Amino acid sequence: MTFLVLGISHRSAPMSVLDAIALDSDGVEALRSGVRAGDYVDGACVLSTCNRLEVIADASAFHGGLADIGSALVDATGLDWTSLSEYVYVYYDTKAVEHLLTLACGLDSMAVGEAQILGQLRSAYVHAQQAGELTKELGIVLQQALRVGKRAHAETELDSVSQSLLDKALTSAEAHIGSLERSRALVVGAGAMSGLTVATLQRAGVARITVMNRTLEKAERLVAPVGGRAVELSAETLTAEIADADLIVSVTGSRGTVLSREDIIAGMQADFDQQPNKFLVDLALPHDIDPSVRELPHIRLIGLGELSEMFAESDLRSPSGVVEIVAEVRSIIRSELAAYRAEHKARSIAPTVTALRSHAETTVAGEFERLSRKIGAKVDSEVLDEIRTALKRTADKLVHTPTVRVKQLSVQDSDVDYAAALTQLFDLSATSGRRGEPQRIDRSKVSVTAPGVAPVSARDDHHVEADGLRPVADHTLDVVEPAHYTGRTVKLGTRRSRLARSQSTAVAQQIAAQTGWRVEIVEVVTEGDVNMSPLAAMGGSGVFVSAVRTALLTGKIDIAVHSLKDLPTAPAAGIDLVAVPPRVDPSDVLIARDGMTLAELPAGAVLGTGSPRRAAQLRAARPDIEVRGVRGNVDTRIKHVTDGRLDGVVLAAAGVRRIGRLAEVTDVLDAAVMLPAPGQGALAVECRAANADVGEFDTELRTALSGIHDADTALAVQAERAILAHAEAGCSAPIGALAEIDGNALTLTGVMADDTGRLQRATRTADLTTASGAEDHPLIAKELGSAIADELLTILGVVPDTVTGANAPSEHIDPRSEHAAAADRQPVSEVSR
Repeated sequence: MTFLVLGISHRSAPMSVLDAIALDSDGVEALRSGVRAGDYVDGACVLSTCNRLEVIADASAFHGGLADIGSALVDATGLDWTSLSEYVYVYYDTKAVEHLLTLACGLDSMAVGEAQILGQLRSAYVHAQQAGELTKELGIVLQQALRVGKRAHAETELDSVSQSLLDKALTSAEAHIGSLERSRALVVGAGAMSGLTVATLQRAGVARITVMNRTLEKAERLVAPVGGRAVELSAETLTAEIADADLIVSVTGSRGTVLSREDIIAGMQADFDQQPNKFLVDLALPHDIDPSVRELPHIRLIGLGELSEMFAESDLRSPSGVVEIVAEVRSIIRSELAAYRAEHKARSIAPTVTALRSHAETTVAGEFERLSRKIGAKVDSEVLDEIRTALKRTADKLVHTPTVRVKQLSVQDSDVDYAAALTQLFDLSATSGRRGEPQRIDRSKVSVTAPGVAPVSARDDHHVEADGLRPVADHTLDVVEPAHYTGRTVKLGTRRSRLARSQSTAVAQQIAAQTGWRVEIVEVVTEGDVNMSPLAAMGGSGVFVSAVRTALLTGKIDIAVHSLKDLPTAPAAGIDLVAVPPRVDPSDVLIARDGMTLAELPAGAVLGTGSPRRAAQLRAARPDIEVRGVRGNVDTRIKHVTDGRLDGVVLAAAGVRRIGRLAEVTDVLDAAVMLPAPGQGALAVECRAANADVGEFDTELRTALSGIHDADTALAVQAERAILAHAEAGCSAPIGALAEIDGNALTLTGVMADDTGRLQRATRTADLTTASGAEDHPLIAKELGSAIADELLTILGVVPDTVTGANAPSEHIDPRSEHAAAADRQPVSEVSR
């Protein structure tokens, strides 16, 4: 879940803009439906009041969600984005939750502490719920906000803060109309703020209180406790009541003017009282009372904006009860936010804990069944029951501590994926695939290719280009259904990261479209997913593929999809690389603060990368910057920049494109500056080799996968990886390569660094026409890569099998400790300015 709030309010925009975006109930419904119609928003709620419009959403991607919300807002309001963008504010993740809690408590209102916003938020929640537009998590967040708002009013003197605002108005009123004890007050409106106004007027000792409202019943209920008058609001009664009142407070929440200049003049003319002065308080936004009445003699008008300024300059800036009350409310918000984080993390770990318990129960049941078959005839049923109970108790005790601790640790350390670690340790990914057990598929996560409708930007072979504007596929899908099912189901294994899931699902859609097979996506947790040590320290080679290959050989999956650059160059026994789909942009990109390019970064700037290859080339290009090690998925690395821990990160362009975050790229690093890793941007599709078949279908599978193979991409990456193979180096070695095919010419450029960081480049071209046929092209590519490797090794004075990651960044950002340390460290972006 990506929790988002996008809004415009009195704090960000002038009243002219708030008037322009005002929506009636139909407009609110249209906006909510428009947001939900987007590709990236799973749930939405729209809060529309007289002084704010906010879309509260559960999105599958941050930037995609913002785009969907922005487009819907433009459609609903009729205003172009350039007119709206300067007034829009956005909150994300826990900041969005914190904003919602603050909002529900009335601390973001112009009248601080007012309770009306709580009712408005409740109404927005109910309408979204009735329309079926809420996800489970979004519903939980909104319910918590409503509960926290109610708690803040119940456990603190928050209501008195709004009373303090009214007290300011009454103090000003006395100077204009004299003693309140001899004054008659008129309250126009019967909402929550009107109720607070009536209570404040009574406490101030006003002689008489009258409440006017279009619905007389509401006015009667409001004024009954103080013994005042209730009058139905109409054109006829309004003039008489204005004439009779000394103090008028209006707060209807209506969009139009309620008390016009003509109304006030008519009331003044009908007032035969010897007291000519009238004091008017307008607590509505944009306004209930025509502002031009300020020009009339004997009239004093004060609005909510003026009162808020007076309040902020006194009560909120000096030691007072108000300051203490607001601090109490903020303390409640902080504790509730911490509780939400813990509960959210617990909810996310719960499926893994359930899987572990299920795994233990299944193991106990299996062992008891085996034992009962062996000794059942020799012991009576009571003994067998005792054995069963003992086994179950033992399993429960063994599982209890890990399940409790993993919940605790996941809350304490949000940057470590303990669920993934637990899954790998106990092989929980295999549980659902156990023979004899039905496969459970979440039908809400099933993609069906519509007959006759080609995928957007798809080629004839159904390959979808990674344009970078949106993910190449939905990473949450569990199964891809073909348009015309042919009766075959295959299991495709991949890592659990969002990038891996997206690119693998795109391959699955390609396979389904070409073969008519149903493709189930199976997550496999690898060592590289849970071990956050630097890749160079882990050896680099195979840390992201070994577990997937094991699942392939043991029959848990039928197809494996990898980022080709992660594959070891040595062939794996029993596994064939059967397809290399078309390559995506092989270059590296920079995502830096303030939109800066590599050349624009100031001296001392800190860039993050876990790659010795990138580190060596960055230092060569910019010796005045610092390179710091970083691990984690693409989103995690980018977050280091947005959180201020780094000035920028260098990433593979292909990964950024495949998850749709190309818009955040600030610089595409030219090959003259940064050669990519061998095979970067390409995918590898593996299946079992003929000598490892587990069924007759494997032969058909190998043949079918050739339909997604791209020969040019395969030839280019063979040449690049030949450099690695000849140097006997792993994928974490400081070696870069890029091959390009132009007609019959195969050109390969390689770069290598020694342990001191000294770089050497070499370029060679081979003529593909010298081969007797296309089947010999791989041999030419291999020879070309070997020649480049020999040249680089010779110039650098390095022998094969000694090219290591020794020049990897010495300082490594550890996600497990970075979270705790972040609060005590000044952001890198500030230090390096």
